Amino acid sequence: MAESLSFTLKFPFKSAGGETISKLPIKRLKRKDLSAAQTHTQDQAVVEDILTAKLLGITLEDLGEFDIADSKLATEVLREMANGGDLAAVLGRGAVAGAEDAAV
Repeated sequence: MAESLSFTLKFPFKSAGGETISKLPIKRLKRKDLSAAQTHTQDQAVVEDILTAKLLGITLEDLGEFDIADSKLATEVLREMANGGDLAAVLGRGAVAGAEDAAV
């Protein structure tokens, strides 16, 4: 299994709870996560936001505080995960041993 990956923000911010957010663990999503997001809306942008927040373990409110550069990268991570790709490469960390398993 590949080592756990984390998302390091280029522009840390204070969460709604007053905590400084600079690094977040990445959680692999399941089909049930997609289904749950789609029960709230059919708007693909909102579904993407819900899934991105879920994979980073944050609230939608905190996701809204992301700098545009961090937001773009988080979306790229989500899309790469959905395609079964190498998340380490998207995060600029090169190939990780076992990345072919797409395990996080």
